[in-house]
Amino acid sequence: MTMNSAARVAEQSSTSGASSPSWHAPAAWGAGLMQIALGAGAVIADSSGAVSRATGSLLIAMGLAALVWGGVSLARARLVLPRIVVGVALAGIVILAAALALDPVRISVFAVAAASVLLIAVALAAVAALRRAGTGRADAASPRIVELLIAAVLVAALVTPALSATEAGRLAPDHGSHGVMVDPSHH
Repeated sequence: MTMNSAARVAEQSSTSGASSPSWHAPAAWGAGLMQIALGAGAVIADSSGAVSRATGSLLIAMGLAALVWGGVSLARARLVLPRIVVGVALAGIVILAAALALDPVRISVFAVAAASVLLIAVALAAVAALRRAGTGRADAASPRIVELLIAAVLVAALVTPALSATEAGRLAPDHGSHGVMVDPSHH
């Protein structure tokens, strides 16, 4: 960050009195991780048909897009492409529901619910950005690091157990059962 851009951010912070909602980026990342994990489970399952694999592939693509979008939004200190984000978030919820309907045995209801909650949060942030733009109000200042950290902790608290409920989480090795490696030639 250059001195000029740092000065602009400081000036915006002092004149606007509010910071931008910094939770949309971690929420998008959490939703993206959930979509990727659920999609991967749908794609790799032996019992998956063509429709289930296609749904899984869509979830993976949407998850990757959510990760990129969250990074771009955070880097620009504003929510980018809010109209598209509302539609994609709602489409993501529909695809998550379809994945659950196609394979209710392998797709976790908890994981779908967690991803849906995060997608709803992102959609609401996009609607709020559209409303601000419609009233002519400028974007708020850059997010404060404390707000971003709190958002990240809350998203991690939701996503971590939800990821363990996915097919990928169930197939992961138990990290508590690693044996102690002993060198047989060592006395």
